Amino acid sequence: MSPQYSSRATLSSMPRTTQTLDMTNPCLDGRKRRCGRPSTHDTEELDQYLLEIAAGLFSQHGYAGTSIDQIARKASASKQTLYRRYPSKEALFIAVIMNLTRCLRQAMEETTLHDPLEELRYISRLLLELTLSPQSLGTYRILIADGHRHPSLLRQAITSIGEPFHRAFLKLLTAAEARGQIAPGNADDTTAHLLTGMITGWPLEDSLFGLSPLKTKQEQDDFFDRAWSFFLRAVGGSPHQPAS
Repeated sequence: MSPQYSSRATLSSMPRTTQTLDMTNPCLDGRKRRCGRPSTHDTEELDQYLLEIAAGLFSQHGYAGTSIDQIARKASASKQTLYRRYPSKEALFIAVIMNLTRCLRQAMEETTLHDPLEELRYISRLLLELTLSPQSLGTYRILIADGHRHPSLLRQAITSIGEPFHRAFLKLLTAAEARGQIAPGNADDTTAHLLTGMITGWPLEDSLFGLSPLKTKQEQDDFFDRAWSFFLRAVGGSPHQPAS
């Protein structure tokens, strides 16, 4: 097995080009944004800065309670600077979510299907860690609180985040079935939904109520290992044997 798919791999250990957003304390390595028109070299840093400022305000005030005006003032930028990048507040919020989930989406895109069942295990463990992060919990709370008032926002989040995740799980299940790693008939939408529900359902629900069910990495690992064992038995798979 490649070290890339170690059972102890975490989001923080994965290579990435940008930081994970801190939705409660947005900053950019403690630096303030430079005034004036950014150079080409500074554009990526400015983009990240604006996303972090937006993430912090969305977290503090909710989607409905945050305006482009507020974000621009907090970032010491013009509204035109924001609108050149994001045509609407909805587009900006989706960009915040996309940046938050960048590491997991990258991992899903880079799956080689060399060992699809182990790759599915790796992606599922990353999903649990991402789901329980403070940034993700803040996003879930915003969607729960404001999604019914802004149904297009909820649809955009599902289209941009939920559906790609589901397709990646289904692709890995299909490859695992083709390789004989799981029993025939299990590579379908229902199995993909059951797996993600088993991995994230109870921990997410309790975390949204502030109960912190899995406080440490060891507790997360123990929970995930047991859930994965249940899943393997259900689909007729075999526990992964680490490479010697």
